[in-house]
Amino acid sequence: MPRVRLVDIAKTLGISESTVSRALSNKPGVCPELREKIFQAAQDLNYPFKLSRRHQLRRTTGMIVPDLSNPFFATVSYGVASVLRTAGYLTSIVNTDEDSEIEGEHLQSFIDHGIDGIIAAPTAGTEDLYREIVGAKVPIVFIDRVHNGFQASSVTVDNRDAIFQAVRRLFDLGHRRICLVAGDSQIYTGRERTEGFREALEILGLKKEDCPVVHGRFKEPEAYAASKDVLRANRCTAIIATSNKTTCGVLRAIRELNLRIPADISLVGFDDQDWTRLFDPPISAVRQPAFTMGVLAGNLLLQAISGKAGPENIVLKAQLVWRESVGRVGRG
Repeated sequence: MPRVRLVDIAKTLGISESTVSRALSNKPGVCPELREKIFQAAQDLNYPFKLSRRHQLRRTTGMIVPDLSNPFFATVSYGVASVLRTAGYLTSIVNTDEDSEIEGEHLQSFIDHGIDGIIAAPTAGTEDLYREIVGAKVPIVFIDRVHNGFQASSVTVDNRDAIFQAVRRLFDLGHRRICLVAGDSQIYTGRERTEGFREALEILGLKKEDCPVVHGRFKEPEAYAASKDVLRANRCTAIIATSNKTTCGVLRAIRELNLRIPADISLVGFDDQDWTRLFDPPISAVRQPAFTMGVLAGNLLLQAISGKAGPENIVLKAQLVWRESVGRVGRG
């Protein structure tokens, strides 16, 4: 297969090769929207990111994620590394498996090795660990999740609004019994998505007893067990998952109970992956701008390392992608 070049990205987007070069080298003169499209095209074409001549790979950054097997975090990591590599940084990506002790070991290792900066999606219960990082004057950027009360930059998604919009769409289609398969309430994203659901119930006048919240903890087995109990009891007409692994657990329960989508149950997943479009029927889903989040976090870390700007908190909007897995109540 021929090597992907700058000109290939330029032709794909109908722009000049010099514009592509400026964007991928993190130089000024490219608007944020176009820069995002260029990085996305580079990812899609598998472009081999190169260092500029003035950079040498002598500096290091660290990235901490809770689950690298999750395609969302893998895509975020790709965005981060794409930006930092072009600026001369090698990025070590480590996995915590939602374990605060493992996270602490990685953080200490980063400090011991003189890391230049850290991007982290923190696990629950690690606030004190990050206070030590801030105290050690190591630049840090939170991504996807945050610990409140820190003077640190962050890139997150408006999780409350994403869930609220999903509930409102289902409400408009006649659904009055909607179930949320929630994440871990100790994790920022778990709390925010659950709060978005509860706010939607209150604003739309839906009864809490008709709209249960069950706990899948962002894990496929737990989501499977929790949703199967609800589906078996025929307690809802629609179900909202809160992560792509949660969606898989819900789908397994639906299949085992021989329910039809959307005739028997409508489904909204979280994180739009390739397989959600290929499933029969295609799954409606919340699409998070994962690659963009990584690119923005990488740039924020570069700013933090340079000391040229103070903390910046970026909140992005998710997109609701509606497909055939959601139907109107009373129609097959």
